[in-house]
Amino acid sequence: MKSPFLIGIKRGIVLSLLLVIFWLVLDFFYFSKLNNQNKVNLESQQPAAIGGKFILAGEGGKLYSNDSFQGKPLLIFFGFASCPDICPYGLTMISSVLDEMGEESQKVNAVFVSLDPERDDYKKVTEFANIFHEEIIGLSGSQEQVDKIALAWRVYKKKVLLEGSDLGYTIDHSSFIYLMDKNGKYYTHFPHNVDAEEILIELDKLI
Repeated sequence: MKSPFLIGIKRGIVLSLLLVIFWLVLDFFYFSKLNNQNKVNLESQQPAAIGGKFILAGEGGKLYSNDSFQGKPLLIFFGFASCPDICPYGLTMISSVLDEMGEESQKVNAVFVSLDPERDDYKKVTEFANIFHEEIIGLSGSQEQVDKIALAWRVYKKKVLLEGSDLGYTIDHSSFIYLMDKNGKYYTHFPHNVDAEEILIELDKLI
């Protein structure tokens, strides 16, 4: 017959082991959750995945790629030549920035990309961009090329039919002005109605 004392000791050992296992399992799940949270936090601190490779046509049919703008900060804005308000406003802001910079504007690239290749060939988009400033490069391409760059810059765009209008349709689109660094990496973005001074402050950090 086993002694009650020994039985009590064994039960105590078993309970202790179960308690240790319980805490080990609890610690495992806690630290797993903590590591996952840290991973999410670190990922959220990484530069936004905006920008990428593209090939589009500009004045005279000259082809431009993302590499064409390496070495200088890049202001890039998306819209279309028939845009009634947002695009002119955004291009006016970019024009104001270039005017304020004076000769220093040569240290910056400014680009306007048409989201309406059906109506905007490189000639039309160049003429439209140059209304606001001769240094703004207008770019267009095939529908596939435009879709590719819009996706790379996370630009929302949608063709919207206009019943009873001579235009036939318009392009609903997001209206951010993007600022890329000298290496073509995303730096920041601004709303189309931003004050030119805000852009100049950020540009000054990159030049």
